[in-house]
Amino acid sequence: MFSGRHSAFMRTLRFRLMLWNALAVILTGVGILLCLRGGVRYALLRETDQVLHEDLEEIALVFQEQGDVDWEVLHHELERKALGHKFHGWFVRFYDEGGESTWSSASAPAIASLDLLGSDAASRQGYRVLRRQLPGNDRLGSSVAVGSSQDILNVYMMRIDELVVVVFLGVLFAAPLGGYLLAGRATRPLAKMIATTEQLHPAQMNERLEIRGTGDELDALAKTVNRLLDRIGDYLRQKHDFLANAAHELRTPLAAIRSTVEVALGGDRSVDEYQELLGEVIQECSSLELLVNQLLILAESDADRLKMYSDRVALDKLLASGVEMFRGVAEFKGLRLRTSPFPPVAVAGNRNSLRQVVNNLLDNAIKFTSERHATDLAHANGDSGTGGEISVELHRDEERQEARIRISDNGTGIAAEHLPHIFERFYRVDKARTREGIGGSGLGLSICRVIIDAHSGRIEVDSKPGEGTTFTITLPLAPVLSGAMAGV
Repeated sequence: MFSGRHSAFMRTLRFRLMLWNALAVILTGVGILLCLRGGVRYALLRETDQVLHEDLEEIALVFQEQGDVDWEVLHHELERKALGHKFHGWFVRFYDEGGESTWSSASAPAIASLDLLGSDAASRQGYRVLRRQLPGNDRLGSSVAVGSSQDILNVYMMRIDELVVVVFLGVLFAAPLGGYLLAGRATRPLAKMIATTEQLHPAQMNERLEIRGTGDELDALAKTVNRLLDRIGDYLRQKHDFLANAAHELRTPLAAIRSTVEVALGGDRSVDEYQELLGEVIQECSSLELLVNQLLILAESDADRLKMYSDRVALDKLLASGVEMFRGVAEFKGLRLRTSPFPPVAVAGNRNSLRQVVNNLLDNAIKFTSERHATDLAHANGDSGTGGEISVELHRDEERQEARIRISDNGTGIAAEHLPHIFERFYRVDKARTREGIGGSGLGLSICRVIIDAHSGRIEVDSKPGEGTTFTITLPLAPVLSGAMAGV
């Protein structure tokens, strides 16, 4: 059990942040300490070289100021200086013109390669040595070398190394502890987010993550999650309303079918009466089938499975076919279906789905344009005769590479407060339109918008109460082909 908790802790973000922070601090500390150690050693060597250089300058001044050097006095002074700097292991050695040693202090080490030194300072067998030529022509003092032991330097470096080790051990202990505390402080808001998210339930989506106002990545994450929760909440509410409305709409035809069958089974009836009752059942089944098909289209659109083929659709022919299909219905209601010549327009998409949109809008325009209201409106405008009219137009916008369908009627119109909602599922504008017994599920315009959105287009509505309604569909044109335009 302990092993499992330990393993789980090692997989946490806090542990990884602690580990990364500790590694970063330790590596940075080691690098700084090593650089500091190297810098101190370099500074000590430069200081030693400077002292040796000054000693050489002092000896050179003796040869420069005294023409004939009193070697006995010089040797005495240099030997005394060597004894005085015994702690540093200081020594001096003279050379003749041939490079042979002529005299050296008693403390001079036996370094075989000392006689081969150049003019630059060098380290030889634990000594730092510097050599230069002397002024004058004294054969016993053509050049001189001075040096000092590096033992004192090594002592200093050992003390520095001890300090480096102590500091490194301190960093090694403090880095994980500090990293753990800092990681805990950094992940505390994240822990609150996790705790709040765990309390969320599909039935209660009111909880939101706290925005601390720091403007950092965690605040950005909290805002993003809150927006996601808002969308999920809206989606769940829409799903709940959708299911409730769908159940209500399905219950109506089912209740009608049940009551019709119960009436048929309630007693002996004639063949004509049975045929009439069965006809009513078939009519209700047709309504039920239409509603189920509409629900399936909306369900596929919610799951992003709505199939929109990339067929080349001749929109002008499709629109002309729809107009001819509804012309007889419009004339039967005493309405005039007015069109102008349609320019050749091709779009990419699903021919059957686009036909469904056109037919739905034409059907709505005919249903909700009252002959009596349109006639009264025409008389009010000084026109004679019946005024019930539905206009269908098709435009091709070469500049924007768009096709535009406009279907207008001069019916009762839609009030402004209803316009933002008419594309919502199961939304009906009963108070804004005179339905005159016309039924509907309230899904037609929702399906139109779903199909047009799937075709990367737009559907818009403009309506004024008492004057009429205009629906405008905009679709992108299909790419130009070398062959003839595809037909419907």
